[in-house]
Amino acid sequence: MKIEKRRHLLQRIGENPYVFCMVLGILLNTGVELLSRKSFFNVLDYLVDRPLVFLYNSLVIAFTVSLALLTRRRVFAFSLLAIVWLVLGVINSIILVFRTTPFTASDMLLLKSAYAVMGSYLDKKQIIWLAAGAVGLLVLMGIVFWKAPKRVERICYRNVMFYIGGLFLLADFATHAGIRTGLLADNFGNIGNAYMKYGFPYCFGNSLINTGIDKPADYSSEIVDELIQEVQQPIRHSSYPDVVKEEEKILPNLIFLQLESFFDPTYLKGVSFSDNPLPNFTAMKERYSSGYLHVPSVGAGTANTEFEVITGMNLDFFGPGEYPYKTILKETTCESIAYNLREEGYYSRVIHNNDGTFYERNQIFPMLGFDGFTSLEYMDADSLEYTSVGWAKDAVLTGEIQKALKSTSGKDVLYVISVQGHGSYPTKESEPLWIQIKTDESIDDEKSEEKNRLEYYVNQMYEMDQFLGDLTKFLSDFPEEIILVMYGDHLPGFDWTEEDLFHGDLFQTEYIIWDNYGLAKKDRNLEAYQLSAYVMEQSGLYNGILTKYHQAFAVKEDYLEGLKLLQFDMLYGDREVYNGEMPYQPSKLVMGTEPITVSGVRVKEDSTLIVGSHFTHYSHVRINGNEIEAEYVSSQELKIEKVLKDGDSIIIYQAGKDAVSLSHTEEYIYHPSESM
Repeated sequence: MKIEKRRHLLQRIGENPYVFCMVLGILLNTGVELLSRKSFFNVLDYLVDRPLVFLYNSLVIAFTVSLALLTRRRVFAFSLLAIVWLVLGVINSIILVFRTTPFTASDMLLLKSAYAVMGSYLDKKQIIWLAAGAVGLLVLMGIVFWKAPKRVERICYRNVMFYIGGLFLLADFATHAGIRTGLLADNFGNIGNAYMKYGFPYCFGNSLINTGIDKPADYSSEIVDELIQEVQQPIRHSSYPDVVKEEEKILPNLIFLQLESFFDPTYLKGVSFSDNPLPNFTAMKERYSSGYLHVPSVGAGTANTEFEVITGMNLDFFGPGEYPYKTILKETTCESIAYNLREEGYYSRVIHNNDGTFYERNQIFPMLGFDGFTSLEYMDADSLEYTSVGWAKDAVLTGEIQKALKSTSGKDVLYVISVQGHGSYPTKESEPLWIQIKTDESIDDEKSEEKNRLEYYVNQMYEMDQFLGDLTKFLSDFPEEIILVMYGDHLPGFDWTEEDLFHGDLFQTEYIIWDNYGLAKKDRNLEAYQLSAYVMEQSGLYNGILTKYHQAFAVKEDYLEGLKLLQFDMLYGDREVYNGEMPYQPSKLVMGTEPITVSGVRVKEDSTLIVGSHFTHYSHVRINGNEIEAEYVSSQELKIEKVLKDGDSIIIYQAGKDAVSLSHTEEYIYHPSESM
């Protein structure tokens, strides 16, 4: 009898499309949260602790699937929309394995970058399974489209639209009521916690709709002018005693060294080590200015820490999980340390031992005013070493920094982006093990894999620390004044909580301001967006509106309100801060520190050696506009299996794994009489 009643109930639900939408919304919400929280009991706790939030998210999903009522192929439409939600949940679940930051709409803009690093996180078998799953879904949807029944009776669009409109108005009312009562939030301080607290559908939808900086309620030209006049006043030494006076001003070379996933492992509870993993960094903290650095992301999001340091802008004012590199900086230039220090005659360069197109940096750095960009494709091939998971080791950066400093006659500001500490971290035991981990717990197979991951990571930190020792040793003897700022971009992608850390903050790394000419030690905890202004302050540099603002207004109660006002005006408003016109034009970015050239050709019986300078493993050859497979012989020679003819055109271009040309040489015309 009970079975018959259940069948009757299911049949009634199936016959009533309006009830079916609500039930499907609840089921899909449960499935999506199960994928996010990875435990039925965690979903149950969420349902018990925040039942109204659960019902709200179910309502949001129900509204989206109700759109299927507008088509005659309802079975197919319901299936398609349900699969979209489940796929979003699966993607979020996979992402949470490798980082603590959940899936946001901005991640969809990073598909190209994600594809480039996929091989470092997934093995071939996993990639094949994912591809097979995607193909399987497409086939399944094709079968459903072909086989599912098509509604023959007339659709009452008035009733359907009334129902869909009702759901929309109810969801809209619930959203505003939830925000007013604190049940929901429209801005997320910790996006990972927000997803757990407010649910995946709401948070992901928020990241999809909420981008850019909301217009401040008090935004007006008068308010901006009043603030700018105050900002432009001379720095008041009495209220800001750390400021360097004009007569004490020194213009040093500035090096910002952003270290990938750099973190002191001794802050991790319940773990001890055979030796100090960061002996150089630890020693430098005692001697030089240092402190904690609050960064905008954890486990990933290098480009956002980078954005905050370079521009002085606070990511909290942007949409949840937004990457300005993928949104507003595609459209406009932005005040930055490169533009600001150009006023003082500085040459600005970025150095990064990874692909030049990652995060589309080759397109973004001109919008930030950098003069040059040396990416992996331009680095000395003989100096490159790689980790077991394929990331370039940071030791190569010492030579690249040296070349950059010596390539100009004036002062330099270098923004150096490390990559060695990047995940994923292998579960198998790796070599060499400079530092071994000791734990207080017994190790089973699962814990052994986690121990191997952590041990690999700690040993990468040790090697990065050795790089810091070598770099500072070189810079100590450099004949010009230098400030080197070292800091981690974010914590690594482990499943840590705040309780696992002695300092109790997942968004906290450390920085050190090292120098070779005797700066006084001044320890201070900073936000990432304050770092460049603080470093410039050490040398009496006050260039840039945001620089001045951070240097003189950080102690004011309305500091963040004023900062948001300035950021909105600069990027989205009327640019009152610049008298209505953007003063910054995109720079003509020069790729590579040393020019790649072709100087001659050596022709052999069945091959040709192209002779030139500064070739790398990423140098490609085009003959008469057609690419010819080339073999790297040395930095002066490339070999092609082709005999050239008189008048053939030779161009060398640099390109990474994605085959995007970053730069190319001038055309060289081959003449046999000039053969070397």
